[in-house]
Amino acid sequence: MKLRHYLLYFLISASVPSIFVVLQILRHFQVTPIVHHNDIPEEFDEMPDVSKDDKIQVQTQTKEMLEMNMNPLEETIPLTESAVEVETVAPNRNISIPEGCESFDYGETKPIDENVKSIFNCGSQYGTCQWFYPAKFFDETCGVGREFLGDLNRMKELYESGTLWKGGPPIVLPNARITPEGMFQNNFKNPWDRHNIAMIHVHKTAGTSLVTSFDTLVNKMGAKGRRKTCYMPIPAKRRRQPPGASPSDGNLRGTIGNPPGLSDMNKNRREDCGKLLDGIVRYQRPDKWTEEKHTMFAVVRDPVDRFISAIGQATGATGSAGNGIGKQLLDECLKETSKETLNCFIDLMQTNSTWIELHFTHMALEISFATIYKDIPIALFPFKEVPNLLKEVGADPVKKKKDGHRGHRKSEILEKMSVNDYDEKMLSKICAVYKMDVVMMNKAGMATKCDLYVK
Repeated sequence: MKLRHYLLYFLISASVPSIFVVLQILRHFQVTPIVHHNDIPEEFDEMPDVSKDDKIQVQTQTKEMLEMNMNPLEETIPLTESAVEVETVAPNRNISIPEGCESFDYGETKPIDENVKSIFNCGSQYGTCQWFYPAKFFDETCGVGREFLGDLNRMKELYESGTLWKGGPPIVLPNARITPEGMFQNNFKNPWDRHNIAMIHVHKTAGTSLVTSFDTLVNKMGAKGRRKTCYMPIPAKRRRQPPGASPSDGNLRGTIGNPPGLSDMNKNRREDCGKLLDGIVRYQRPDKWTEEKHTMFAVVRDPVDRFISAIGQATGATGSAGNGIGKQLLDECLKETSKETLNCFIDLMQTNSTWIELHFTHMALEISFATIYKDIPIALFPFKEVPNLLKEVGADPVKKKKDGHRGHRKSEILEKMSVNDYDEKMLSKICAVYKMDVVMMNKAGMATKCDLYVK
């Protein structure tokens, strides 16, 4: 019986209906008071990988490109029991300044105003992030990460050849200008802060939950902005040709093909993203924000934990089933136990490199690529801050998008895989593979499980 029927029954059948009983009925149905200016749905909508403008543009290209554009977002919000949080503490590994670089500008890490209360005000008593300058990190002479410059140059070569992360998801930059007076109520953080924020989608660091929350923030809660797509990889394979058709131009059925106009589209995308990136600044006072100014952030995660999440994703989990690589990875490395499977994937990274699939890419390289190698400050947040970041964009900090839901991964062995499967030798190997990210996180004052293994 519906609630209104119960109430009607008491009103017409009882001479003096008990207020206490009515209240009990209301409590039984858990009636929630109506919140002023709140039409936010219970569940976050899954949004496509590209903006409306990008979809219109892609429609002028091949049908294959349109279908690739509409793949669901591939990231996850892990927050699983086996995930160990990255702590913002003094790292175990000392980061030394190269000889002769004492006067090199490594970037300002202090806040513009210590008194601005925001988690984005890195370096202040309120900030829960650290400023990171990717261009300075990879500087060939004085950069703390200069030893990894070869990897950065390799990424540039793959991009120029059009083969970078083929079959993978697009690289996007969500952004929002938040003015409290024009916003619907934030049920998880009240009041809103006046600021402009943008995000780098570092894969396997809760990206889907944050990206889709940005979409809800802009489309349904009153913020201004538009998600920018900075790069669209080529499809993993072309569609089946009509019966009797002969292959041409090297685009055989099942092989990699580069849709017409994709290179020009990516060039235009990079230029469009460059306009947003040119306005990236350290966190400002509320009255100093302009339409062009944004603070950009990224979430980073302990490489040891992130690698396990990447395995589950790259092998065909939700959003990555069409990458053309998942089945090959499973055929190669799915063993009888999760420990054996994990060890096989570690060996695969050592022999074939992390370029085999986007989700294995170093976080430092993802950040550098997304910022188009510009010398700008990025607010690095440790993985444990994801719930607080979700609150900042008006999203439920508890809900998960993919990881954490049974069936997200393609095998029970993969679902059971955890950090407990690592042994000392395996840790030593995977930490060597992801040394670049360990150095980056140590530079930002974050400790990792690899600190004892990376020298």
